[in-house]
Amino acid sequence: MKIGKIKKAHIAMAIVLSAIFLFAGCGNDTTREGKIESNDPKVPSGETDIYDYVLSQYNDMVQNDFYTNLRGSDIWDSSFGKDIGLEIRTHKQDVYYTFYDIDGNGTKELIIAGGENAVSNPTFSPWNYDLYGCDGTNVVHIFREMEFGYRTNFSLYENGVIGVFYSSSAAESGVDFYKIGDDGFTPERVDSFATVGHLEGDKPVFTYTKNEKEITESEYNANIQNYEVALTTKLNWIQIQ
Repeated sequence: MKIGKIKKAHIAMAIVLSAIFLFAGCGNDTTREGKIESNDPKVPSGETDIYDYVLSQYNDMVQNDFYTNLRGSDIWDSSFGKDIGLEIRTHKQDVYYTFYDIDGNGTKELIIAGGENAVSNPTFSPWNYDLYGCDGTNVVHIFREMEFGYRTNFSLYENGVIGVFYSSSAAESGVDFYKIGDDGFTPERVDSFATVGHLEGDKPVFTYTKNEKEITESEYNANIQNYEVALTTKLNWIQIQ
């Protein structure tokens, strides 16, 4: 906030206001370059209130039936909140959210997911679509350059591990494992695994790699299993209605 000349009598008040804005954290308005623009002047009162503006975009999408009445028009795409990923827009579905402190730094991340099964289903496992965090001042997409959905998706595991799975084709797929860095919002890749297949005659042959170095299939599977330790914390999924 730019401040002009202030009379001496108001200096004390300016200092107090500056301190309030300094410690509010994630409540400031910002334009998006991976950040979330907020029009809500309310200073967050709870640890997850910082995500209210993001959730309001999803709520509008659900309340308006994914803007299906506008599909095919010039304004359909722009009807969605600008912080909503492209793939969750493709078809109407149930939308859920939950909060989870992935890296254990005391700040919970926001996970957005979709699916057709009710949360009362004991085997409920929604399809993840986006992951948001806080950089200390603003809400940000943890994976700013990725669109999650059918070909690329992520899962959360114990020990702060995030697995990002991708499939370029029927013959090529892989998984990269990340942890959130010390800054609390930047994903840092720990290991990368890939498999590529080709035909030798009529027989499919696969090559397995770890960080671009070839390994055996058994080494490939064992390495991935070491990362895929199921969460001991049950996520509390809440449907957006």
